[in-house]
Amino acid sequence: MTHPVDPAVENAHTDMVYLFRRSTTAEPAGMAAACRAALDRLAALPTLDPDDPSTWTSYALITADVQTLIGYLREAGVPSSEPERFRSLMIRVLRYLYVADRAELGALLAERVRSDWEPRIGGSHVHTLAAAARLAACLHARGDSKQARPVFERILLLWSRKHGDDHPDTLLAACNMGACLNQLQDYRAALRLNTGTVQRCERRLGKDHHTTILATENLAGSFFGLRELETALMLYRDIHQRLERGLGENSLETLNAQANIAITLGALGGHEAARIIDTGLLPKMERVAGKDYSGAKDTRVRLEMNLRALGRDEEADEVHGGIPKFGGPP
Repeated sequence: MTHPVDPAVENAHTDMVYLFRRSTTAEPAGMAAACRAALDRLAALPTLDPDDPSTWTSYALITADVQTLIGYLREAGVPSSEPERFRSLMIRVLRYLYVADRAELGALLAERVRSDWEPRIGGSHVHTLAAAARLAACLHARGDSKQARPVFERILLLWSRKHGDDHPDTLLAACNMGACLNQLQDYRAALRLNTGTVQRCERRLGKDHHTTILATENLAGSFFGLRELETALMLYRDIHQRLERGLGENSLETLNAQANIAITLGALGGHEAARIIDTGLLPKMERVAGKDYSGAKDTRVRLEMNLRALGRDEEADEVHGGIPKFGGPP
Protein backbone atom coordinates (compact mmCIF):
# COMPACT_ATOMS: atom_id res chain seq x y z
CA MET A 1 0.00 0.00 0.00
CA THR A 2 1.29 3.46 -0.92
CA HIS A 3 0.61 6.08 1.72
CA PRO A 4 0.31 9.81 0.99
CA VAL A 5 3.17 12.16 1.79
CA ASP A 6 2.59 14.26 4.89
CA PRO A 7 1.62 17.81 3.78
CA ALA A 8 4.29 19.36 6.02
CA VAL A 9 6.91 17.22 4.27
CA GLU A 10 5.61 18.24 0.84
CA ASN A 11 5.77 21.91 1.83
CA ALA A 12 9.31 21.54 3.15
CA HIS A 13 10.37 19.84 -0.07
CA THR A 14 8.95 22.72 -2.12
CA ASP A 15 10.84 25.18 0.05
CA MET A 16 14.06 23.19 -0.32
CA VAL A 17 13.78 23.20 -4.12
CA TYR A 18 13.22 26.96 -4.06
CA LEU A 19 16.14 27.59 -1.72
CA PHE A 20 18.69 25.69 -3.78
CA ARG A 21 17.35 26.80 -7.14
CA ARG A 22 18.04 30.37 -6.04
CA SER A 23 21.45 29.57 -4.55
CA THR A 24 23.10 27.48 -7.27
CA THR A 25 24.39 30.60 -9.03
CA ALA A 26 25.03 32.55 -5.82
CA GLU A 27 28.35 33.49 -4.26
CA PRO A 28 29.80 31.06 -1.67
CA ALA A 29 28.34 33.16 1.14
CA GLY A 30 24.91 32.87 -0.46
CA MET A 31 25.24 29.10 -0.77
CA ALA A 32 26.23 28.84 2.90
CA ALA A 33 23.23 30.95 3.89
CA ALA A 34 20.92 28.73 1.81
CA CYS A 35 22.38 25.63 3.52
CA ARG A 36 21.73 27.04 6.96
CA ALA A 37 18.20 27.99 5.97
CA ALA A 38 17.65 24.45 4.64
CA LEU A 39 18.94 22.92 7.88
CA ASP A 40 16.48 25.05 9.85
CA ARG A 41 13.64 24.23 7.44
CA LEU A 42 14.11 20.47 7.72
CA ALA A 43 14.68 20.70 11.47
CA ALA A 44 11.18 22.22 11.79
CA LEU A 45 9.47 19.14 10.32
CA PRO A 46 7.02 17.29 12.58
CA THR A 47 8.29 14.13 14.28
CA LEU A 48 7.15 11.09 12.27
CA ASP A 49 7.65 7.55 13.53
CA PRO A 50 10.10 5.81 11.15
CA ASP A 51 8.99 2.39 12.41
CA ASP A 52 5.47 3.01 11.09
CA PRO A 53 5.31 1.99 7.39
CA SER A 54 2.62 4.63 6.79
CA THR A 55 5.36 7.28 7.17
CA TRP A 56 7.80 5.67 4.73
CA THR A 57 6.55 7.61 1.69
CA SER A 58 7.16 10.83 3.61
CA TYR A 59 10.57 9.65 4.77
CA ALA A 60 11.55 8.76 1.21
CA LEU A 61 11.02 12.40 0.23
CA ILE A 62 12.78 13.67 3.38
CA THR A 63 15.71 11.37 2.58
CA ALA A 64 16.01 12.76 -0.94
CA ASP A 65 16.08 16.29 0.51
CA VAL A 66 18.66 15.28 3.12
CA GLN A 67 20.91 13.76 0.44
CA THR A 68 20.72 16.96 -1.59
CA LEU A 69 21.41 19.08 1.48
CA ILE A 70 24.42 17.06 2.64
CA GLY A 71 25.98 17.44 -0.78
CA TYR A 72 25.57 21.22 -0.65
CA LEU A 73 26.77 21.37 2.97
CA ARG A 74 30.08 19.81 2.00
CA GLU A 75 30.44 22.15 -0.96
CA ALA A 76 29.70 25.21 1.20
CA GLY A 77 31.72 24.05 4.24
CA VAL A 78 28.68 24.16 6.53
CA PRO A 79 28.50 21.46 9.24
CA SER A 80 25.43 19.26 9.67
CA SER A 81 25.80 19.21 13.47
CA GLU A 82 23.53 22.21 14.10
CA PRO A 83 20.75 22.78 14.87
CA GLU A 84 20.07 20.00 17.36
CA ARG A 85 16.64 19.28 15.85
CA PHE A 86 18.29 18.52 12.51
CA ARG A 87 20.48 15.92 14.23
CA SER A 88 17.33 14.35 15.69
CA LEU A 89 15.69 14.32 12.26
CA MET A 90 18.80 12.75 10.74
CA ILE A 91 18.75 9.95 13.31
CA ARG A 92 15.10 9.24 12.45
CA VAL A 93 15.95 9.21 8.74
CA LEU A 94 18.70 6.66 9.40
CA ARG A 95 16.23 4.53 11.37
CA TYR A 96 13.81 4.67 8.43
CA LEU A 97 16.53 3.57 6.02
CA TYR A 98 17.31 0.60 8.28
CA VAL A 99 13.72 -0.63 8.78
CA ALA A 100 12.61 0.05 5.19
CA ASP A 101 15.30 -2.13 3.55
CA ARG A 102 17.52 0.77 2.43
CA ALA A 103 20.54 -0.14 4.54
CA GLU A 104 23.11 0.57 1.81
CA LEU A 105 22.14 4.24 1.67
CA GLY A 106 21.69 4.26 5.45
CA ALA A 107 25.28 3.16 6.01
CA LEU A 108 26.57 5.82 3.62
CA LEU A 109 24.63 8.69 5.22
CA ALA A 110 25.31 7.47 8.76
CA GLU A 111 29.07 7.47 8.15
CA ARG A 112 28.92 10.96 6.66
CA VAL A 113 27.07 12.54 9.58
CA ARG A 114 28.97 10.57 12.23
CA SER A 115 32.29 11.77 10.85
CA ASP A 116 30.91 15.32 10.69
CA TRP A 117 29.45 15.34 14.21
CA GLU A 118 32.27 13.59 16.08
CA PRO A 119 34.87 16.42 15.90
CA ARG A 120 32.21 19.07 16.58
CA ILE A 121 29.99 17.71 19.36
CA GLY A 122 32.22 14.84 20.55
CA GLY A 123 32.46 11.12 20.00
CA SER A 124 30.58 10.30 23.21
CA HIS A 125 27.70 12.74 22.57
CA VAL A 126 24.34 10.96 22.55
CA HIS A 127 23.65 11.96 18.93
CA THR A 128 27.10 10.89 17.71
CA LEU A 129 26.63 7.54 19.39
CA ALA A 130 23.13 7.25 17.89
CA ALA A 131 24.55 7.92 14.41
CA ALA A 132 27.26 5.32 15.03
CA ALA A 133 24.62 2.84 16.17
CA ARG A 134 22.62 3.50 13.00
CA LEU A 135 25.77 2.97 10.94
CA ALA A 136 26.44 -0.36 12.61
CA ALA A 137 22.79 -1.41 12.29
CA CYS A 138 22.79 -0.68 8.55
CA LEU A 139 26.07 -2.56 8.10
CA HIS A 140 24.51 -5.46 9.99
CA ALA A 141 21.33 -5.29 7.88
CA ARG A 142 23.30 -5.56 4.65
CA GLY A 143 25.07 -8.63 6.04
CA ASP A 144 28.37 -6.99 6.97
CA SER A 145 28.50 -7.77 10.67
CA LYS A 146 32.29 -8.16 10.65
CA GLN A 147 32.52 -4.44 9.91
CA ALA A 148 29.65 -3.62 12.26
CA ARG A 149 31.06 -5.56 15.23
CA PRO A 150 33.78 -3.10 16.35
CA VAL A 151 31.30 -0.22 16.11
CA PHE A 152 28.76 -2.08 18.26
CA GLU A 153 31.51 -3.05 20.73
CA ARG A 154 32.72 0.54 21.06
CA ILE A 155 29.19 1.86 21.67
CA LEU A 156 28.53 -0.81 24.30
CA LEU A 157 31.80 -0.02 26.06
CA LEU A 158 31.15 3.74 26.07
CA TRP A 159 27.61 3.41 27.43
CA SER A 160 28.71 0.89 30.05
CA ARG A 161 31.50 3.17 31.28
CA LYS A 162 29.24 6.21 31.28
CA HIS A 163 26.08 4.79 32.85
CA GLY A 164 26.74 1.23 34.01
CA ASP A 165 25.55 -2.11 32.69
CA ASP A 166 21.87 -1.69 33.64
CA HIS A 167 21.21 1.69 32.05
CA PRO A 168 18.58 1.54 29.24
CA ASP A 169 21.07 2.81 26.64
CA THR A 170 23.64 0.20 27.69
CA LEU A 171 21.01 -2.53 27.53
CA LEU A 172 19.99 -1.49 24.02
CA ALA A 173 23.67 -1.49 22.98
CA ALA A 174 24.00 -5.00 24.43
CA CYS A 175 20.97 -6.06 22.37
CA ASN A 176 22.63 -4.79 19.21
CA MET A 177 25.83 -6.62 20.09
CA GLY A 178 23.88 -9.82 20.67
CA ALA A 179 22.19 -9.57 17.27
CA CYS A 180 25.59 -9.01 15.67
CA LEU A 181 27.06 -12.12 17.30
CA ASN A 182 24.09 -14.15 16.07
CA GLN A 183 24.66 -13.00 12.51
CA LEU A 184 28.35 -13.86 12.84
CA GLN A 185 27.19 -17.35 13.93
CA ASP A 186 29.11 -17.08 17.20
CA TYR A 187 26.10 -18.60 18.89
CA ARG A 188 27.77 -19.67 22.15
CA ALA A 189 29.06 -16.16 22.83
CA ALA A 190 25.73 -14.73 21.71
CA LEU A 191 23.84 -17.06 24.06
CA ARG A 192 25.90 -15.92 27.04
CA LEU A 193 25.49 -12.24 26.21
CA ASN A 194 21.80 -12.47 25.31
CA THR A 195 20.91 -14.50 28.41
CA GLY A 196 22.47 -11.89 30.65
CA THR A 197 20.91 -9.03 28.68
CA VAL A 198 17.42 -10.51 28.96
CA GLN A 199 17.83 -10.96 32.70
CA ARG A 200 19.03 -7.37 33.19
CA CYS A 201 16.32 -5.98 30.91
CA GLU A 202 13.54 -7.82 32.73
CA ARG A 203 14.87 -6.63 36.09
CA ARG A 204 15.45 -3.01 35.02
CA LEU A 205 12.78 -2.41 32.35
CA GLY A 206 10.14 -5.12 32.72
CA LYS A 207 9.14 -7.98 30.43
CA ASP A 208 7.06 -5.90 28.02
CA HIS A 209 9.58 -3.14 27.35
CA HIS A 210 10.71 -2.88 23.73
CA THR A 211 14.39 -3.47 24.59
CA THR A 212 13.50 -6.53 26.66
CA ILE A 213 11.58 -7.95 23.72
CA LEU A 214 14.52 -7.26 21.39
CA ALA A 215 16.87 -9.02 23.80
CA THR A 216 14.51 -11.99 24.03
CA GLU A 217 14.30 -12.17 20.25
CA ASN A 218 18.10 -12.27 20.10
CA LEU A 219 18.14 -15.03 22.71
CA ALA A 220 15.65 -17.01 20.62
CA GLY A 221 17.93 -16.47 17.61
CA SER A 222 20.88 -17.90 19.56
CA PHE A 223 18.88 -21.01 20.48
CA PHE A 224 17.77 -21.33 16.85
CA GLY A 225 21.40 -21.12 15.69
CA LEU A 226 22.36 -23.82 18.20
CA ARG A 227 19.47 -25.95 16.82
CA GLU A 228 17.61 -25.87 20.12
CA LEU A 229 14.51 -25.23 18.07
CA GLU A 230 11.82 -26.06 20.63
CA THR A 231 13.26 -23.51 23.04
CA ALA A 232 13.50 -20.94 20.23
CA LEU A 233 9.88 -21.61 19.26
CA MET A 234 8.68 -21.13 22.84
CA LEU A 235 10.46 -17.77 23.03
CA TYR A 236 9.25 -16.61 19.63
CA ARG A 237 5.65 -17.43 20.59
CA ASP A 238 6.04 -15.51 23.83
CA ILE A 239 7.49 -12.52 21.95
CA HIS A 240 4.60 -12.57 19.49
CA GLN A 241 2.04 -12.57 22.29
CA ARG A 242 3.74 -9.64 24.03
CA LEU A 243 3.92 -7.59 20.83
CA GLU A 244 0.36 -8.40 19.85
CA ARG A 245 -0.81 -7.32 23.28
CA GLY A 246 1.24 -4.12 23.23
CA LEU A 247 1.22 -3.03 19.57
CA GLY A 248 -1.71 -4.88 18.02
CA GLU A 249 -1.86 -7.82 15.66
CA ASN A 250 -1.13 -5.81 12.51
CA SER A 251 1.93 -3.85 13.59
CA LEU A 252 5.02 -4.60 11.51
CA GLU A 253 6.94 -5.80 14.57
CA THR A 254 4.12 -8.20 15.48
CA LEU A 255 4.02 -9.55 11.92
CA ASN A 256 7.79 -10.05 11.86
CA ALA A 257 7.54 -11.90 15.17
CA GLN A 258 4.89 -14.16 13.65
CA ALA A 259 7.24 -14.80 10.74
CA ASN A 260 9.88 -16.06 13.19
CA ILE A 261 7.36 -18.59 14.48
CA ALA A 262 6.69 -19.82 10.94
CA ILE A 263 10.42 -20.06 10.19
CA THR A 264 11.02 -22.13 13.32
CA LEU A 265 8.05 -24.41 12.67
CA GLY A 266 9.38 -25.03 9.17
CA ALA A 267 12.82 -25.87 10.57
CA LEU A 268 11.14 -28.35 12.92
CA GLY A 269 9.37 -30.00 9.97
CA GLY A 270 6.00 -28.50 10.85
CA HIS A 271 5.31 -27.44 7.27
CA GLU A 272 1.52 -27.45 7.55
CA ALA A 273 1.55 -25.29 10.68
CA ALA A 274 4.03 -22.94 9.01
CA ARG A 275 1.90 -22.84 5.85
CA ILE A 276 -1.19 -21.84 7.81
CA ILE A 277 0.68 -18.96 9.47
CA ASP A 278 2.28 -17.72 6.25
CA THR A 279 -1.00 -17.92 4.32
CA GLY A 280 -2.53 -15.42 6.72
CA LEU A 281 0.68 -13.45 7.18
CA LEU A 282 1.41 -12.72 3.52
CA PRO A 283 -1.56 -10.42 2.73
CA LYS A 284 -1.13 -8.62 6.06
CA MET A 285 2.58 -8.05 5.46
CA GLU A 286 1.95 -6.76 1.94
CA ARG A 287 -0.87 -4.50 3.12
CA VAL A 288 1.18 -2.99 5.96
CA ALA A 289 4.63 -2.68 4.35
CA GLY A 290 4.13 -3.32 0.63
CA LYS A 291 4.96 -6.20 -1.71
CA ASP A 292 8.58 -5.08 -2.06
CA TYR A 293 9.28 -5.26 1.68
CA SER A 294 11.83 -7.99 2.42
CA GLY A 295 9.60 -9.59 5.04
CA ALA A 296 6.76 -9.92 2.51
CA LYS A 297 9.08 -11.40 -0.10
CA ASP A 298 10.52 -13.86 2.44
CA THR A 299 7.02 -14.90 3.51
CA ARG A 300 6.06 -15.63 -0.08
CA VAL A 301 9.20 -17.74 -0.57
CA ARG A 302 8.53 -19.63 2.67
CA LEU A 303 4.95 -20.29 1.68
CA GLU A 304 6.05 -21.79 -1.61
CA MET A 305 8.70 -23.94 0.09
CA ASN A 306 6.26 -25.28 2.67
CA LEU A 307 3.70 -26.11 0.00
CA ARG A 308 6.33 -28.04 -1.95
CA ALA A 309 7.40 -29.85 1.22
CA LEU A 310 3.74 -30.88 1.60
CA GLY A 311 3.62 -32.13 -2.00
CA ARG A 312 1.22 -29.35 -3.07
CA ASP A 313 3.20 -28.28 -6.12
CA GLU A 314 0.29 -26.81 -8.09
CA GLU A 315 -0.55 -24.44 -5.25
CA ALA A 316 3.14 -23.63 -4.83
CA ASP A 317 3.28 -22.65 -8.51
CA GLU A 318 0.52 -20.10 -7.88
CA VAL A 319 2.24 -18.34 -4.98
CA HIS A 320 4.27 -15.88 -7.04
CA GLY A 321 1.29 -15.05 -9.23
CA GLY A 322 -0.80 -13.88 -6.30
CA ILE A 323 -2.06 -14.97 -2.92
CA PRO A 324 -3.21 -18.58 -3.33
CA LYS A 325 -6.88 -19.38 -2.72
CA PHE A 326 -6.64 -22.22 -0.26
CA GLY A 327 -7.26 -22.86 3.40
CA GLY A 328 -5.79 -20.90 6.26
CA PRO A 329 -6.78 -18.12 8.58
CA PRO A 330 -8.56 -15.08 7.09
